[in-house]
Amino acid sequence: MAPFDVLYITSKSPKEIVLLKEPKILNFFNMNSIFWYFNYSKYREIISEKQNIIFPDGRILALKLGVKQEKGPNFTKRFLLSDKANSKKHFFIGLDEKEVKNVVKITGLTTKKIDFYNPPFIREIEFSEEEIKKLAKKIKKFKPHFIWVCVGGPKQDILANRLFEKYNCFYFNVGAGMDFFLRKKKEALKIFTKLGIEWLYRLITDPKTTRKKAWRSFFALRYLGKVQLRN
Repeated sequence: MAPFDVLYITSKSPKEIVLLKEPKILNFFNMNSIFWYFNYSKYREIISEKQNIIFPDGRILALKLGVKQEKGPNFTKRFLLSDKANSKKHFFIGLDEKEVKNVVKITGLTTKKIDFYNPPFIREIEFSEEEIKKLAKKIKKFKPHFIWVCVGGPKQDILANRLFEKYNCFYFNVGAGMDFFLRKKKEALKIFTKLGIEWLYRLITDPKTTRKKAWRSFFALRYLGKVQLRN
């Protein structure tokens, strides 16, 4: 297979990657992400760049590869409540002032160690060059150690890579993981998680925003044979 015909997912844990101290972009992939990878060439090329590390957020992916499932919401909670997070500066993309105050309340982080920017909603999957420059300028001024990108995939994955070109640090593409952390959304019931069908729970509880993702996730099953493990 050609390089872009294969999607490589790491066998390492997010903690192992962060401990290496080499700036990376952490992506938590489910079947919807798999769909975008194999159906949007520009996204595929971006995600294939060496700064991207991909973890199996979806249970189907984890079972296929025989590795531990690394869910974005679980990582978000563990890391933000850890001692390592408490001693560093964080920048949140996609949160408003009220949500950032809730982050401070839950984590105990001081306001001096947090900055944020909530970009305008766009239907496209790429932000404008003007918006990226504006965001990069704000990030460079604050000089964070960790950047949390919470605008949903594949939009957040592309944005993180564009920003990585301008400012190197760790980027965490956690999407809805922050919504669960701030209790804005409820996670799927355990039975749905155990069976690997969280998408069905979301389709039942929020059909308007989930139906397209559910269709893409189902269609992406055809690409599982092209997903491989990288040690």
